[in-house]
Amino acid sequence: MSDTKTDTLYNTTFIVCDTETTGMSPVSNRLTEIALLKIYNFELVDTYKTLINPQQYIPSFITKLTGITNEDVMNKPEFNNINQDILTFMTPYSESDNIVFVGHNVSFDYKFIKESFNRIKKGEEFDFKTLCTCKLARRILKKLKSKSLTNVTAHLQIERSRHHRAYDDALATAKVFLYFLEYLEDNFDIETLSELLIYQNTKIYTEENKSPALRRINLRLKDLPSQPGVYFMKSRSGEIIYIGKAKNLRERVSTYFRHNSELSYKIRKLLSSVHHLEFEITKSELSALILESRLIKKHKPRFNTAIKRFRYHPFLKINIQDDYPYVEKVFEIENDGANYYGPFRSGLTVNMIVKDIYDKFKLRKCSDKNLKPTPGKSTCMYFDIGRCDAPCNISISQEEYAEQVQMAHNYIVGESKSSLKLIYRKTMIQYSEHLNFEKASFFRDRLRDIEKVMSFQKVITSTINDKNIIIKCNQQINREIFFIQNGKLVNTFYLEKENEFNQEETKYEILESVDYFFFSINKYVKHRYTQQELDEIKVISNWLALTSDRRTFLEITPESPKEKIIKFIFE
Repeated sequence: MSDTKTDTLYNTTFIVCDTETTGMSPVSNRLTEIALLKIYNFELVDTYKTLINPQQYIPSFITKLTGITNEDVMNKPEFNNINQDILTFMTPYSESDNIVFVGHNVSFDYKFIKESFNRIKKGEEFDFKTLCTCKLARRILKKLKSKSLTNVTAHLQIERSRHHRAYDDALATAKVFLYFLEYLEDNFDIETLSELLIYQNTKIYTEENKSPALRRINLRLKDLPSQPGVYFMKSRSGEIIYIGKAKNLRERVSTYFRHNSELSYKIRKLLSSVHHLEFEITKSELSALILESRLIKKHKPRFNTAIKRFRYHPFLKINIQDDYPYVEKVFEIENDGANYYGPFRSGLTVNMIVKDIYDKFKLRKCSDKNLKPTPGKSTCMYFDIGRCDAPCNISISQEEYAEQVQMAHNYIVGESKSSLKLIYRKTMIQYSEHLNFEKASFFRDRLRDIEKVMSFQKVITSTINDKNIIIKCNQQINREIFFIQNGKLVNTFYLEKENEFNQEETKYEILESVDYFFFSINKYVKHRYTQQELDEIKVISNWLALTSDRRTFLEITPESPKEKIIKFIFE
């Protein structure tokens, strides 16, 4: 299991392919059509499609299936005229190092293309990692009888224009693939390419054919609840050696017991030490995250450090709590008083914004947290080339520097002609008008990323320590309410939808709590945080930033109508 950033799903280029052919044999038959779709950062960034002259007769049953006739391909290019175009398309997008070839029953398309290259020149370089959406469907959509593309798209309610045409089938496969990526990230914590490639080949066990590790701990996966919670892996002596959280306990725990020789050494070592597994159900995923944080600090399981996971959604940070702030890309929110902007889908977007801010506003690039400006102090090369105003030697006053920081903030979140969004939009249009569609699409994707972040930026812009927030987590049969006062979790309520949503007693209790925590003199009290509370603030901050449903929280101000708060909680 790699922890390097280049291995993340977001930094991988996926080429989704579909082909049409004259028959089923890669050796005897030929390609008649190919479509390639390039996906990077969970977005479709480029396409390639063409009919191909197979130089052999297309049988009538193939024409009936695909609609492609001999006349359609008569004047189309032969494969040896497009092979270089295919190789050019099969290059990483932007800073991605990884290329993965994706298809539904991927071996069919991959073998046809590879054999076509071999006919031109033995050893022609067409050698890529492959990923099969049909294999993923067998593991994710277990109850679906047929895992054909037609059945999978129908089950997921994905529209297809024409069946058995390369572009339309490739587009449908891409939509299925993107659905699977998000599902695996949300439910199985799969965040890296290596984990995804391993997952597609995991052995599918049944209750009758259990994995060795599962037999050892005498656990039936079907006995695990499909609810959020925390699970505990224990050694033979009863020592807690690993603690994890799950949106769905059954799904998450089952990922450990699909035996595969390619599992990382650390995971295999963990499983070889597990003899007991226990769990605790929580009311929501957020409760599970908070409980996991508390229990890890309490028990300090040895494998939690060894198998530390990372999130790869980057944030932009300006440490305004310091006298001379600087800008940086980070991957988590801390309770440190800084401004955080994010999370962005793409590290490319954050890298560009950081570069733009340094170019425009000459903020310091050194990360000395305890910068002590001194007259006559030697400056670095950035001052010499006009890229920094050198607060280190008091070339700029603290007041003037603060103005530059405020201008940088306005550049990120503002709507003026000199703001980030307007400049990127103008740049996108200029590239489009000059027919440079690749550059135009690059700025379009950055703009989408920025606009998505700024649509809820008021929640993240300043530290959660200054925020009063109510969070609402819905499950199928219940709802959990969290009261966050000045960043601290101060109260929770659990509502069963069928029984308690309309009970006056519950409403009265919640209203009293709203008054006490958000509208009484108590709201002015600043907390002295314990380390546990600081950890919880970090967990809640990152959960707020990464949750996709902006309807799950409500920021409370002194002007907030109480009726609006009650409506938010109960509706």
